[in-house]
Amino acid sequence: MKKIIPDMVFQEETNECGLSCIAMLAQTQNIPCSLPALREIFPASDHGTSLSDLSVILQQLGIATAPVLFDHAELHALPFPSILHYGASHYVLLAWRKGDYVCVMNPAIGQQWLPFSALKKEISGYALILEESPGAIAGPDPVITGAQQEMPRTMSLKETAAVPGIYKLMLLTFLVSLTLFLMPTMVSRAINQAFSDVQNTQFPYLWFILAFVVSTLLALGVRVISERFIRRFVLLKSDIGFSRLLNNPLRFFEKRAPGDVFSRFIAWQGGMLQKIELDNGLRSDWIICVIAIGIMFWISPVLALISAVGIVAMGLISVWAIFRDRWYTQQLQLKSATLNDFFMETLQGVLTIKTAGLETQRKAQFARLSHDLFTCLQRQKVYQQVKEGLYQLTGSLEMVVFMLVVLPLVHAKLISLGDFFAYSFLRQIFTSYVTRIFYAVIRKSQLHVIDTRAQGLFTRHEPAAPQFAPLSGEAVPRLTFEQVSFHYNPQRPVLNAVDLILDPGDRLAIVGDSGAGKSTLLRLMAGLFSAQHGRILLDNDEVSTQQLASQVWLQSQEDILFNASVLQNITLFDPWYSDSDRGRVEALVEKMALGPVVQALPGGMEALIRESHSALSLGQRQRLMLARALYSTRPILLFDEPTANLDDETAETAILALCQHCREQGKTLIVVTHSEQILHHFTRVYRLKEGKLRDITQGEVEQ
Repeated sequence: MKKIIPDMVFQEETNECGLSCIAMLAQTQNIPCSLPALREIFPASDHGTSLSDLSVILQQLGIATAPVLFDHAELHALPFPSILHYGASHYVLLAWRKGDYVCVMNPAIGQQWLPFSALKKEISGYALILEESPGAIAGPDPVITGAQQEMPRTMSLKETAAVPGIYKLMLLTFLVSLTLFLMPTMVSRAINQAFSDVQNTQFPYLWFILAFVVSTLLALGVRVISERFIRRFVLLKSDIGFSRLLNNPLRFFEKRAPGDVFSRFIAWQGGMLQKIELDNGLRSDWIICVIAIGIMFWISPVLALISAVGIVAMGLISVWAIFRDRWYTQQLQLKSATLNDFFMETLQGVLTIKTAGLETQRKAQFARLSHDLFTCLQRQKVYQQVKEGLYQLTGSLEMVVFMLVVLPLVHAKLISLGDFFAYSFLRQIFTSYVTRIFYAVIRKSQLHVIDTRAQGLFTRHEPAAPQFAPLSGEAVPRLTFEQVSFHYNPQRPVLNAVDLILDPGDRLAIVGDSGAGKSTLLRLMAGLFSAQHGRILLDNDEVSTQQLASQVWLQSQEDILFNASVLQNITLFDPWYSDSDRGRVEALVEKMALGPVVQALPGGMEALIRESHSALSLGQRQRLMLARALYSTRPILLFDEPTANLDDETAETAILALCQHCREQGKTLIVVTHSEQILHHFTRVYRLKEGKLRDITQGEVEQ
């Protein structure tokens, strides 16, 4: 029975490598199963997925598997395909083997071709194998159905073909390339005329000089036009990509490492700079090659055949290099993202690091991560030198053979001296453009990996939103939850059939143990999450999450200060802000007892602050966040621990300011808190426990 090598499935979330391996294993059994579909039905836990969980999921897909524990020496005998526990809490798919090498499909970095000796260094000894597996593949190569389509996708020119005017640019580039043939034409004619026995008219050097000047100016003009095309292409694609990235739901960002997202996006954006030139080269460079090789065959078929053999040899080197280039691209992206995450984590947690005396540990870890990255980079440079050396050696050998053949032909006058020099120029043109094509193919392969990894960052299609009635008027709406349920894992619901009615002007406090789901409830109220069951209504009309978000302001513990002025941090760059609103902002600052603090900053309200080194204490920062929330004109205000980092007296002042503001504006106020001292300010108090909300307003607040 022939085996199938699946398409590479990259993990998108931090802990879904197991689901990616399941998607690939399902392909080998001819069972269509996409990663998004698996994610929807079997969401990966924030702590990862166990081998037993993977087996249960595969069983539900109709694939019988068995977890096994094996000794490292038994790795050769492991039946393929199988899912292997790899490194620290990671899974890879062993697709097939040939000799002492195995095809490892790693959801984090892509497909690898590794010796068993290297694989043994990373494994834990646990694997998931097919119960009816016929054994390891060591004979004929498997059917690579997925990979058959990979090269056409890699070489696709559709993306740049949609750019307006791209074919006009290609035509201009082609015309510039044609001017390269001026030099061999001039050299051939000049030398043949100089050594001819027949007296000829004067050689038209001035016309050739004029042609060279025109071609140089044309090349300069085409470069300027190309850069304009590239700039528009990159800016448009980058803006659209960033917009699509931000369109992802909050949960998308919560389950991904910021360094990995940043690394993927920046690599994708950098690749955009090269696509127009690479694609236009692939569209026209082959024509220049055909013209050059045609003239070379016309001058001497034997010499042209030698050049063709040399190019074929270079092509084989390029094919060999494609997979290694791709592997290094994947490795450098992964290691760079890991180092970025570590660096950002260190900067954000520098207080904890210094107070806990972790400097030595962080330095050692930084040294290890830097060593891994730069060792990989060093090996890539050595590999690049090997690749370039092979190209150079092939070219040198071709030149030696060329000289051995061509000199006797020139001596026998089978080739004129002018044709010999012209052929040399044509050979350079041919070799140069074929090399450009080889480079473009290799670089397109690298960009395909970058694009594939980046596509997971972007929303593919906006889901068809249910049609709800438009919100009416600007009055504070009534917020109703009807049997609302929400879960991250279907087996462990966070909210279970919650019912809640909030009338305009209500002041509601929610208490509960840590991890009870209070922050999740606020995110549902703010329209950041979508409930799996139940309805959310405003004034008896069911609303979408977008409509709900337009009516609600959430101030959470994850809010940050932006690198901007105090004023901009309060107004959040409000496009409708005018000088007449400054008094309202200053009044809010005074309400939060921040007046003297802001005045003491250099520049006052215009002073620049940011998340780190904001010149504000934690308590002052917290009150600035509260002033930001009160500046909002949205009718429903949600606060997650608004008195955190505040002493009792300041907390009382802040809560009084919130309640007074909401009474004056008629706004609805919902506060999640652990502070019992402030509960008397609210008309109702609820406890969230085991996914249920219970009204404890009339009773005593439980400890």
